[in-house]
Amino acid sequence: MKQSDGERNHPEVQKIFEQQSREIHIRVDRGFLILLLIQWFVSILVGIAVTPSTWVGSFSGAIENALVGLIFGGLFSLPAVYCIHVFPGEKLTRYLVAASQMCFSILFIYLSGGRIESHFHVFVSLAALAFYKDVGILGLASFIVIADHILRGCLLPMSLYGQEEHAQWRWIEHSMWIIIEDIILFIGIERIRIELQEMAYSKFQLIKAREEALQLSSIKSTFLSNMSHEIRTPLNSIIGFADILKDTPLDEEQQGYVGTIYRCSDSLLHLINDVLDISKIENGLLQIDRHRFDIKELHKDIHRIFAVKCQEKGLQLHVEVEDGIPHFALGDSHRLRQILMNLVGNAVKFTDKGFIRISLHRDPLVESRYHWAIRDTGRGIRKENMGKLFRSFVQEDATVSRTHGGSGLGLMICKNLVELMGGNIVVDSKVGEGTVFSFTLPLDEA
Repeated sequence: MKQSDGERNHPEVQKIFEQQSREIHIRVDRGFLILLLIQWFVSILVGIAVTPSTWVGSFSGAIENALVGLIFGGLFSLPAVYCIHVFPGEKLTRYLVAASQMCFSILFIYLSGGRIESHFHVFVSLAALAFYKDVGILGLASFIVIADHILRGCLLPMSLYGQEEHAQWRWIEHSMWIIIEDIILFIGIERIRIELQEMAYSKFQLIKAREEALQLSSIKSTFLSNMSHEIRTPLNSIIGFADILKDTPLDEEQQGYVGTIYRCSDSLLHLINDVLDISKIENGLLQIDRHRFDIKELHKDIHRIFAVKCQEKGLQLHVEVEDGIPHFALGDSHRLRQILMNLVGNAVKFTDKGFIRISLHRDPLVESRYHWAIRDTGRGIRKENMGKLFRSFVQEDATVSRTHGGSGLGLMICKNLVELMGGNIVVDSKVGEGTVFSFTLPLDEA
């Protein structure tokens, strides 16, 4: 509890609270800018249309009263409007706005000859000023109106109430109503300020949690990167010695053991490389190269790599490259190969019968944009699991990892590589019918 209270009083929490309050003050300032100018115009109309029919009309005509509205309305509105433009959100501005707004209430009461309807302007003005969430403003505004009521109520009650008899002490009643409204508004403002304080504290906690998460992510990425490098060094030696051992005279059982060592080591090496790529992606260190390469030869390599595995599973593997595709292009062939290896590897892994088709064509509208589609006739992906595909260490369900293995990093790496190269990747699948992974990349002809 004490730690929580200490955090609530943290300078950053107060800074956020003050920033929120300032944003509120600026928005309310803008609203009052429009309101003050409208009231200036209305005061002129009231002077022309309403004042001549009141007791004031016996002393002055419409033109004189219009001038009163024009001159005093300008005096009340222009200084506040200027401050709103030059010093938005400042304490001086909102206190000047409060004084101007209440002076307009006094002006309207006078121009209307003290009609009771014009007194409601006071209560509406106080309610509008409450949007500033500043009790000091309401105190100033109420003081101005009550002082005016005392002075005019005692010296010139006709200008305040429109009548002379039994009006000298009515200012007490009006002042009490103002004080009652102030009490209600004070309570509301304090409640809202408490809520704003809680919002500031919640925002501070979110910022703090985000910073901690980023720090932990950085530590995690550094740890994974270091560990992956440390593991890869002896692992490469194991794979090398397994290759050498495979070429020595061994019986059939020993050959099987060596093959198991080689396959497991190779699988582990792929996993480590994936972890390294994820680490680079998360830290923004993955670089995209740009060089000249043979597009058609790259797809022939992909076909050669997976042809044997497809033959073992009884699958047909088709590579269809559009006739208009140039032989050479500028781009990162290593990352393109990695994307195709991951996508085609998944297609082979999850397809037990039928075919796998790799197709490439150029966008008919943008020649430098190439479209790939890897289609299979495998198990398909359920609709509710589509959102999991491009997330780290996540597979469609637990049976996938048990049955087929894998880390759940391949598709996430593919998505990031495609986007880093300026393209996008999408997936379409039907359970029991198959899956299509499609991606586009910009490549310049070399």
